[in-house]
Amino acid sequence: MGENQESASRWLNKKIPQAKSAYSLAAIFTMISAGCFVVFCWYLSKFAASWLNDGLIILNELLFASVFLAGRYFFAHFASQFNYNAGNSIVTKVKQELYPILLNNSQSDSVSSTLLVTRVSDDLKAYYAFFIPYAMASVLVSLLLMAVCLWTEKWIGLVLLVSLAVIPMQMIIIGIGAEALHKKHIDLFLKYSAVFYNRLQTIAEIVNLDNFKSQYRFLAEKSKALNNATTSVMRIAILSSAVLELFVTLAIAMVAIYLGMSLLGIMTGPNYGNGYDFRIALFLLTITPYFFFYLRKFVSAYHDRNRAIASAKLVMPLLQEESCATGGDTKEMFNTFEINNLHFSYPDSPVKVLHNIRLTFPQKGLVLVKGISGSGKSTLLKICTGSLFVKEGIVSVNEKDNKWSQQWLNANTSYMNQFPFIFDGTLRYNVFLEKETDENTLYPEFLDKILSKKEDRWQTVLSHNGKQLSGGERQLVTLARMMMHPRPIAILDEPTANLDADTVEIILSQLMKLAESRLVIVASHEKMFNAVADTILNLNWGEQMSYE
Repeated sequence: MGENQESASRWLNKKIPQAKSAYSLAAIFTMISAGCFVVFCWYLSKFAASWLNDGLIILNELLFASVFLAGRYFFAHFASQFNYNAGNSIVTKVKQELYPILLNNSQSDSVSSTLLVTRVSDDLKAYYAFFIPYAMASVLVSLLLMAVCLWTEKWIGLVLLVSLAVIPMQMIIIGIGAEALHKKHIDLFLKYSAVFYNRLQTIAEIVNLDNFKSQYRFLAEKSKALNNATTSVMRIAILSSAVLELFVTLAIAMVAIYLGMSLLGIMTGPNYGNGYDFRIALFLLTITPYFFFYLRKFVSAYHDRNRAIASAKLVMPLLQEESCATGGDTKEMFNTFEINNLHFSYPDSPVKVLHNIRLTFPQKGLVLVKGISGSGKSTLLKICTGSLFVKEGIVSVNEKDNKWSQQWLNANTSYMNQFPFIFDGTLRYNVFLEKETDENTLYPEFLDKILSKKEDRWQTVLSHNGKQLSGGERQLVTLARMMMHPRPIAILDEPTANLDADTVEIILSQLMKLAESRLVIVASHEKMFNAVADTILNLNWGEQMSYE
């Protein structure tokens, strides 16, 4: 087990105490459910033995067996509900940690962020709602049934004890290789899903430019690679299930052979056939398969653990970066923000994206960054959000050094690009987030334009990055969110691109209002910004052409 896997496992396990009460109740109901099944097997074996040995049909025994069988499913249902609630609560808290990071993360677009949250949520929920409960149930129920078997017939208990030790061990061995395959599969899924989505969004342009065949071949190659990764994961899952069934079949067969030969008198001796009869043999043979019930579920959910570890490795760097970014005194008031002698190139690239940039930002007002595509506008905005660290030059807030300034910018800037991030949830949640609201809570008036079109108004459920909204509506929702959760600096990358004139006018007027109380930095080709901007920075291929 590697160091990364151990740290990912520790990170996952540290979340479990957050739902300890739900897990504890689930464990209690699981044990009661298992106890009901043991009693059911006892009455059922007694009924069957009386019928087969003496020809007597004792309905009371059958009635008691039916009642306890119903109790087994009744309590198991409550256990599963508590386990699901535990997993859901943990994943919700993880998403609450991720949302603010992804919301202001200018290094990821909205599609990639949405795919990441969706995939991570699914993987972690399966881990906390199924794998962890099945692991606990396997231990608790197995110990209970083994104690019953040891008390009734020790040789049966020893067979189950060996199975309990061997089966998890072989699953761990298989799981070590499976985790790497899951990591590769998740990476390809996130990467290629974004590619497929991009091609789907631009299908009209692809057809009009007669570029369909080449794009089809390109997507076919990516699809084949993703399918191969999926097939590899499925092979591991099938292998683990096949190995499990082999051990389970052998264990049950050993128990059945031992009981049969003992009852026939073939296996004689002081330790064979003493202290139990045909009814006891039926009882032991009935509860033995149930001994493997939760073990089967645990093994079938073992690949959920591998998926969760792979997802944890994607999430942990984001959360760790956020923790490091908020390590300084990021609550200090905003006084000055200036850039001097800034040169920037991306890692492993010799090409400088920005050259000798010098500017001093005002405390409030609208700063417009202009330039043709590829001139470095977006890179400059990412530096201003604290997403990119500058090694050549000075990026200083309140006359502090680059490292402190990056932390401050990361915590005190809100960021919006032309592909905004829309959370899965209601329209109300996307605007107000966790803020408590009621009917009298004030909100930007331009949202009425959206609410009037939605039958459920604030309770309209949004999913898949807000596909229920138009491009302009997504921008307005994101702008409203920025206004409802203000930060000292607002940064917007092409906020009016490809929008209708009415929406552009709304966004422009709202940004002007924001600029009255804080610093607003906008990168845009929109000519209407020229007339209202307090400061204009003109870039051309990374060079600062003018600063007004």
